[in-house]
Formats: sequence, C-alpha cells, structure tokens
Amino acid sequence: MWRWVLPVAVVVAVLFGFMASRNGPTQHAGAHATPTQTTPPTTAAPTVAPTCGSKQGQPVKVRHVVWIWMGTQGYTHMVGKLRVAPYINQLAQACGAAVRYTTITHPAISNDVAALTGNVNGLVHNSCDTACTTTAPSLLSQVPSWRAFIGGMPGPCRKLATAKYSRLSNPPTYVTPPGCAKYDLPLGTPKQGPLQRTLAHNALPAFTLIVPSGCQDTGFDKHCGGKLKRAAFLARADLWLQGWISALTSTPAYKSGSTVIFVTWNQGAPAKPLRIACTSGPARGACQVPLIVVSPHVKPGSGTAARLSHYSLLGATETLLGVPRLGNAAGPSGQALLRAFGL
Repeated sequence: MWRWVLPVAVVVAVLFGFMASRNGPTQHAGAHATPTQTTPPTTAAPTVAPTCGSKQGQPVKVRHVVWIWMGTQGYTHMVGKLRVAPYINQLAQACGAAVRYTTITHPAISNDVAALTGNVNGLVHNSCDTACTTTAPSLLSQVPSWRAFIGGMPGPCRKLATAKYSRLSNPPTYVTPPGCAKYDLPLGTPKQGPLQRTLAHNALPAFTLIVPSGCQDTGFDKHCGGKLKRAAFLARADLWLQGWISALTSTPAYKSGSTVIFVTWNQGAPAKPLRIACTSGPARGACQVPLIVVSPHVKPGSGTAARLSHYSLLGATETLLGVPRLGNAAGPSGQALLRAFGL
C-alpha cells in the first residue's frame, strides 16, 4: 500500500498548484503581485435637486413667499453636522445661507409675534391661555392672500393644545389674522393634505407659512419618542424638510422664478435667563439660528455675514410682496438680505 503514497501525493500537489493559479496568487506570491485596490464603502447622503441658480438676474416679480418655520435649535448644532443633518447642510450649500442670523429673543411666543408684526407686542411668556393675542397689524393682515399649514394640528386655527400639538407651533393664532378659521390649516404630508392639494393645483397664496409638528421641528418633544438624543430629532426634521422642499420646488410657481422660500428656526438653543435680547448682542449661542434662502435666482453657495434677524426676514418679505414694512422691519436689514441673495 505504501508504494502508492508518493505518486498520489505528487498528483495532489500538481492539482493544488493548478487550482491556485486559477484563483489568484497565494499569500507568498502576493508579495510580488500588484495589489488589488478596494474602495471603502461610503454612506450615501441625500441628493439635493438643482433647486437654485437656474435663472439669471433678479426676479421680475415675486408673487409667492414661503416661510418654513422650524422649532428650537441652535446654529452650531446643525450647520456643519453632516451626519445628523445632511440635507439641511446640502441645501444651504446648494442655495444660500446667512451665517449671522438671529432670533429676536426667547421664548418662542415672542419670536412668533415679532416675526409677523415687527414687535414682540408684550407677549413674552409661553404660558399664555387662549386669550393671549395681539391686535397689532401683522404681515397676514397686509398681504392679499395667505395660508398657514401647521403640523400636528387636529383642526383649523386650533388654540387648545393636544398631546401632539402646541399653540406655540401656530404663530397666526397670536396675531388675530383675518380668516384664521379658513386659512390656518393642518399641514398633512407631501402626499396628502391641505398643502399637498394647494401645490397640486398650483394655488400658492402670496404668503405661506409652513410649520412642522413638534416631532419634526428639530426641537425636543416628550411625546415623540421619549428621551432621544439630539441627533435623532435632527435626523427626523432633516427628512421632513427634504420632503417638503422637493414638493415646493417641483411646482410651476417655483420653476417660473416667482416663488422664494425662506427656511429658518423660531429660536435658538434653550437659554438662561429665559428672556434675552438677541438683536443687541453677538450673533451666537442661544440667539443664532440658520436662515436658508431657496429660489431659482439664488446662486448656489450664496451667503452673507451681514447681521440679520427675524425682523430682516419680515422686512424682506414685505418688500418682495409690495406691502408697507411694520415696526422694526422698517430698518435697512431687509434690503440687505435681498441684495445678498440677488432678490
């Protein structure tokens, strides 16, 4: 039997060598072979559609201004944070952004009222009851037509809170606008609801206010998943914003160049003391929030270091829509905002 061992071993060795030559170099031969290049896997970030820069020069006539009014979050917690807010950052780069933009103060109600009227009008406490309103003139009483689409709201012009809805997410209810019950509506989704139907019929009003629910506004809401980390709330809001920007920029009104979209945040990170004067101090900390400007006339990568605020946004909107400027919006910063982004 032993006389067959050596011939069999030789055959096995030959076969092994043949198979090795077909399957690639052995570890020893690899030292002399050209190594195979492998590309490490990457995580694909959201793709931003070419929503800006498709038209040259200033728009002849802006007929529609849209505010997307996000919740509580600071500038430094979002800008540059590609892992948790990739779409927000890509949109700012693909369109335009202001880097020294601030809210007016804290708390939320003061910014809601100031952005629409040009003054806080004495509303400085979030713990207001259903009678907490101002009769001061507002942007909503100036423009020829308006709509507000409020996330999480169970019915039109709702003032009473529910488990997943807060009046703090509904600025028009604080400024007694005309036709609140008719024009202050639940948001729905990009696939169904009042705003989706408005976009499907290309029927945007002169001014549109879009507010996400407390679960999608980048803030912390105890009803939206418990004690989640900041990254979870930012990622959720990032996807929400991507869906609505895509829907808005797909409309004929946007593609024609007659629509401008502003994305900003109601207030910065929570502040102590609660009431602070954001317009008189540096643009940082609890006061600083992003402002992203989206229009076919905005050159990709546009930006400005001018000191701007919610009053600038109000003034710019009033100028675009051809109505008088209210309160603190009468200053020059609204025009500075428009010049910075070619509007």
